[in-house]
Amino acid sequence: MRSNIILALSLSIVGASAASALTLNVVATLPELADIASRIGGEHVKIDTLARGTEDIHQVVMRPSLVPKLNKADAVVYLGLTVEHTFLPGLLNVAANPEMREDAVKQCAGPGCIDCSEGVKVLEKPSTLSRSEGEIHPSGNPHYNLDPEEGLTIARNIAAGFSRLDSDHAADYRKNLKVYLAELEAKIVLWRKWAAPLKGVKAVSYHQDVPYLARFTGLEFVGTLEVKPGVAPTPSHLEKLVERMKQDKVALIVREKQFAPKLPGWMAEKTGAKVAVIGTMGKAFPGTDTFIKMSEHNLQALLGAVGKAP
Repeated sequence: MRSNIILALSLSIVGASAASALTLNVVATLPELADIASRIGGEHVKIDTLARGTEDIHQVVMRPSLVPKLNKADAVVYLGLTVEHTFLPGLLNVAANPEMREDAVKQCAGPGCIDCSEGVKVLEKPSTLSRSEGEIHPSGNPHYNLDPEEGLTIARNIAAGFSRLDSDHAADYRKNLKVYLAELEAKIVLWRKWAAPLKGVKAVSYHQDVPYLARFTGLEFVGTLEVKPGVAPTPSHLEKLVERMKQDKVALIVREKQFAPKLPGWMAEKTGAKVAVIGTMGKAFPGTDTFIKMSEHNLQALLGAVGKAP
């Protein structure tokens, strides 16, 4: 009898140890989300990433090698606001993971879905939807990862998601969140000082992915090289944009790394504006594999282009 009790206790201890040693298999859609997830999850998570960071987020290829990652995942961390609509729902459908399934509105539905856009101060919510307006996202502009302050929102959402899925380690997730928020908040204070010379500087971008960057820096964007979101530039559109840039004294052209340099370079020659090249995802450039490094690189690129390097 006594030996049976000892055996039962031993098995319960082994079971408890195994449970505490479990790790969450996490798939992040973007490199900077993987970075924050790793910081929050620490030793309790294993992270895989879908996008490489160098491509256009709207054109991430649904590689077959990505399917097993989602099939085995306990959680998927994604930007949301339909920015991953060209690849995430399709991959979820093929992966057939009962914890996460494709959703026409939110891209992902199920207990394993961690939508980082919850609580984001969303810009450019459309009043009407029409394909004639180009690639419009029905829930608003999804490129909030370019606003350093929204990194705080992302981190909180990830911590909440991990705590929900793995309550045994919730205290660790809260602790890691506190450390990360303190680090990012200190950087934001510094970056706001750096960004002061950008306030009121007029600019154009290639794609309509800069409103959140403008909100943080104070840049005033007056147009895009694309005719409409996702609609390629045309000669007539570029000629009109050149004239407006001259009239408005536009000083800056923002080229997102995934776009070729030829047209922004031509615009710079025509107008005298300077070109800044930014990343719209982590790992777009070497050494920008974290959210903080990505944000800092982009700010330094903007300041360098206008001759105000920090």
